[in-house]
Amino acid sequence: MASDLEAGLSRVLLRLPGVFRARLAEGARRGLRILSHRRARRVARVAPRDENPAFVMAVTLTAAFAAIALLDPHVGAAPGGATGAWRRFLKTLTSYGEGIEILVVSGAILVFCLSVSPIGLARRVRAGLVEIGFAAAFAFASVAGSGLVASLVKNAFGRARPEHLSPGAVFELHPFAFSAKFASFPSGHSTTAGATAMVLALLFPALRRPILAAGALVAVSRILLDAHFPADVIAGFGFGGAFTLTAALALARRNLVFRQNSIGRLEPKAADRPGNWPHVLAALIARARKSAS
Repeated sequence: MASDLEAGLSRVLLRLPGVFRARLAEGARRGLRILSHRRARRVARVAPRDENPAFVMAVTLTAAFAAIALLDPHVGAAPGGATGAWRRFLKTLTSYGEGIEILVVSGAILVFCLSVSPIGLARRVRAGLVEIGFAAAFAFASVAGSGLVASLVKNAFGRARPEHLSPGAVFELHPFAFSAKFASFPSGHSTTAGATAMVLALLFPALRRPILAAGALVAVSRILLDAHFPADVIAGFGFGGAFTLTAALALARRNLVFRQNSIGRLEPKAADRPGNWPHVLAALIARARKSAS
C-alpha cells in the first residue's frame, strides 16, 4: 500500500512541471487574447502634465542638461564623501534601486495568475484575477523594461563615472565600451527606482507623494555614494517614471488595470484595488477546498 502511494506521488511530481508549464502557456494566451480584443476600445483623454510621458521626459532632459553644466563639475572635483556608518546606510538605501523586491513579488503574482484556471470561477472573480494579473505584468514590465532600456542607452553613451574621469575632465564619453566604469548616464539604479516609485504611486494613489519622495531618496543615494553625477540620476529617475506612465496609459486605453478620470488623471480600476484582492483569493481558496474534498 505504502509503495503504491509513493509510486503514485512520484508520478504526480514528475508530471507537475509539464502541467504547470501548460497552464502558464494557456494563461499567457488568454492574456494576449484579452489585450488584443481590447485594442483601441478607449478614447484617450489628455493626461495632466505630471502624468504626460512626453512632458515628464522634456522636463527631465532639461533638468539633466542644466545639471551637467551647473552641478556635475562639483561632483567630479570632490569624489569620495560618504564613509563609515553613513556609507553603509547609503549602500542599504541604494540597494532598493535594483528593483529586486518588486520584480520578485510581481513576477510571483503574475505566474500565479497565469497558472490559475478560470473554469468554475464566478465572473467577478475571473475579472478580478485578470486585473491582478495585468497589474503584476505592468509592474514587472515597467521596472524590467525601463532598466533594460537604460542599460542599453548608458552603455551606448559611455559616460565615465565620477571616479573614473581623466584628470581635469568633467564630461568624458567612451561610446560602446560596455564597461561599468563608463556606464554612468543614465543611472540604472535611479531608473528602476523611478519606475518602482511610479508603479506604486499609480497603484496606491493615496500614498503617491511619500512613495515618490522615497524613490527620489533612493536615487539621490547614488550621488552621495559618488557612483553617479546629478545629471545621471535626474535622467534615470525621470525616464523610469515616464516609461511607467507610458505603460499605464496604454493599459488605461484598453480598460485594463487603470482608467482615466474626468480630467485625464490615471487611477486604478475598482477590480484592481487592494481591497478586492482578498475576495479573489478567498474564492480561489474555496474552490481548492471544494476540489480537495
